[in-house]
Amino acid sequence: MSQKKIQKMQIDTDEEIRNLVIARLTTISSDTIKSIGDEGTFTRDELIKHVEKGDNIGKTIQAVEMEWLRAMKGGLIQLLYGQG
Repeated sequence: MSQKKIQKMQIDTDEEIRNLVIARLTTISSDTIKSIGDEGTFTRDELIKHVEKGDNIGKTIQAVEMEWLRAMKGGLIQLLYGQG
């Protein structure tokens, strides 16, 4: 596979992940506030903007949301909350 095709696939995957994270964020209440380490606290809409921009805060929330999804897939969340 050519280098250009690999790069395009990576860009497509990144965009799909970004869209998935934004979709998950839109499901939470608009008055929800999340704290991102020493970066500060953010509303749902602020987080969505950061994910759309792809800045450091956006990448952090994207990584957190993807870890949550992986944990759900692996059954860890159900185990932790006594539903598994």
